[in-house]
Amino acid sequence: MWSKPKITPPAERPCLFLRAENIEPLRKRLQHADMQSMWERMKAFAPQSEEAWLELSMGGTLDIVYAIESYALQYLVTEDKQLGLHAKKLALLASRRSFNPNLQDISREIGRLMVALALVYDWCNALLDKEEKLQLVSQLKRLAGLLECGYPPVHEGAFVGHTSEWMLMRDMMAAGIAIYEDDPEMYDYAAGRFFEEFVPARNFFYPSGWHHQGDNYGSYRYQAELFATWLFGRMGYKEVFDSTQELIGYQWIYTRRPDGKLLRDGDADNPLYAENEYIQLFPLVYLMAGNYYNNGYFLQQQAIEHPCIPDLYLLFALLFHNPGAELRPLQELPLTRYFAEPAGIMIARTGWNEGAAINKQSSAVVAEMKIGMYQYNNHQHLDAGAFQIYYKGYLAIDSGIYKGSSGKYQSPHNKYYFKRTIAHNAMLVYDPDEVKEQPYILDGKLTWPNEIDGGQRWPGAGKPPQNLAELLSGQYERGKVLAHSYGPCKQEPDYSYLKGDLTKAYSKKVRNYTRSFVFINLKQEKIPALMIVFDAIESASKAFEKTWLLHSVEQPKVTGKRSVIARTEEGYNGELVVDTLLPKEAVITTVGGDGRQFESRGVNYANDYSATIEQGSWRIEVKPEAAAERDIFLHAMQIKDHDGTEAAAAVLAEDEKTAGVLVQGWLVLFSRSGLLFEDKLFIAADHTSTRTNVLIADIACGTWLVCRKFPDGQQSCQPFEVTEGVLRAEIGAEEVIVERMRTDGAEPVK
Repeated sequence: MWSKPKITPPAERPCLFLRAENIEPLRKRLQHADMQSMWERMKAFAPQSEEAWLELSMGGTLDIVYAIESYALQYLVTEDKQLGLHAKKLALLASRRSFNPNLQDISREIGRLMVALALVYDWCNALLDKEEKLQLVSQLKRLAGLLECGYPPVHEGAFVGHTSEWMLMRDMMAAGIAIYEDDPEMYDYAAGRFFEEFVPARNFFYPSGWHHQGDNYGSYRYQAELFATWLFGRMGYKEVFDSTQELIGYQWIYTRRPDGKLLRDGDADNPLYAENEYIQLFPLVYLMAGNYYNNGYFLQQQAIEHPCIPDLYLLFALLFHNPGAELRPLQELPLTRYFAEPAGIMIARTGWNEGAAINKQSSAVVAEMKIGMYQYNNHQHLDAGAFQIYYKGYLAIDSGIYKGSSGKYQSPHNKYYFKRTIAHNAMLVYDPDEVKEQPYILDGKLTWPNEIDGGQRWPGAGKPPQNLAELLSGQYERGKVLAHSYGPCKQEPDYSYLKGDLTKAYSKKVRNYTRSFVFINLKQEKIPALMIVFDAIESASKAFEKTWLLHSVEQPKVTGKRSVIARTEEGYNGELVVDTLLPKEAVITTVGGDGRQFESRGVNYANDYSATIEQGSWRIEVKPEAAAERDIFLHAMQIKDHDGTEAAAAVLAEDEKTAGVLVQGWLVLFSRSGLLFEDKLFIAADHTSTRTNVLIADIACGTWLVCRKFPDGQQSCQPFEVTEGVLRAEIGAEEVIVERMRTDGAEPVK
């Protein structure tokens, strides 16, 4: 069992969700115009006569919970003893409510009842006699024993699962705080595990600003984690988690598409993926984070997503919201954000929505470039190295959906397609020996079969890590960020660059694999941006087939080595023009359409959900024509209006050291070997134009000279300091030699 927590509830009432010092400020906030309607709704939950109580007690759990909470809060604010007695009587009645613990997700209903009982125990404590307190303590322990986490809460791990939602960090903790003075056992159990396991687990990934459980479950669990922050914060412990918890909220601000939806991540099942719907996060995400951390961007997002708080969250909105806090416009935020280690993800945008929350014709591009350093499993996918692109429609997509009777958790669609690498814009390396093992039972749970799609491996046979030590044991590591940069202006960068080593994401079938992304903000209409993806990959055998994937909603059109993906349905007008520059001898095929939408190795793992076509139906596959152990892939993707300017030619620029592309006035170069450039590079004049932006990736840190050799024999040299793995310069139509200076600055390395 866990050590007795050093942090304990204060010896005063109230201490649950607020203290005595918070009551008068709460009274004042309730008089604010923005709070009055919520306060009136809250008071309306309380029955106006005792005759209505019998009917209420026989109804749904939430009805009686709302009534209890309404009476208790009114008593706290008005000090009307009769309201407190009503809260007590209803709580004692509701505490005996029976539940079937085998019903799916019943723990959420049980837990919310525990919170209501705990509020009465704390806020109305002076109105409870000894026997009533004993009854509530006994019933709270009974209810805790019905939760999935168990009592003591020993079940599931510290990172994921339902235990990582409300039941420990809010429900059991709240009850433990309320009854601590009379019986400390529940608090010691909940807080003991919380501090030993849950806090270190979250403090590990919070600095990244990215929640590994995706756009749906990630926001839900972040909201649950914020309850623990508020619980302890109101008790006087302001940073029970690391302050970088705040950063997580930026994830869904940056992945918000101009059409009101989100770039999809993990088991996305949000029902609002239909046309012309704005996807809302869970209602308290930005309210709780924004108010706790005084973050005006979060509060602005809260105002956009939830101008009206649903009944389920009304109590907490009243307790936590400060209507006088300043809202800040999202347009103030930099267009690129790096979600640091241990995530290693970059979101690059070309703009923010102006005015309307839903704008399908917005000129803003949103692109995701993902390394993804750790695999936590559960609702996370095998998508290390994947990318997504949105412009006037979802162009490069995450395929599949967590929805419908055939798409639920552990369904064939979920296990064998949606969660796997085959459903993402990533790389497959197919080793036929990986298909031999079938699903099996481990520790009473169905685990995952081996990598039947040619994609990435399942760490821990698909089981989540139990704690931070297990996550860091090595088996859950899947990638490493090698370089990241954006600039030169950090507010509106011209380029955004990310490179990672993805070798560990795969089994021993892959000896070495690096992927690099470069996103260019062209800052022009019709073709506002481009993305370049460079892969250097070596397999353990040349017989292992390599496949570069790109998924789409609508059918791609392939002509030679150019693939065109349009998004023209449902009022969209975007297009992605993809040029395959390497391999030179590449085979490009399309897969999809009726009966093949979710195909993996010849099997279509169908999903019957049809309310949206966001899950896609098509993909292109790019394979080298000749088998080899080592291959390099280079793709240039121009992002444009479907009915606009024709995409320019993308020209391969290469020599024995470099592989790159000249397109839209940009020359972007990578190291063919995947290793860093250390000494000298030569750029031929025919790889430059009248005015060319040169971006050299894979370049060692230090001082480099960019020397231009003009046709008349003149030469001009300029030093550049490289600190983030990329050199960017502007040149004209001339030969260029790029040389690294000696560390003592005397002369270039020869």
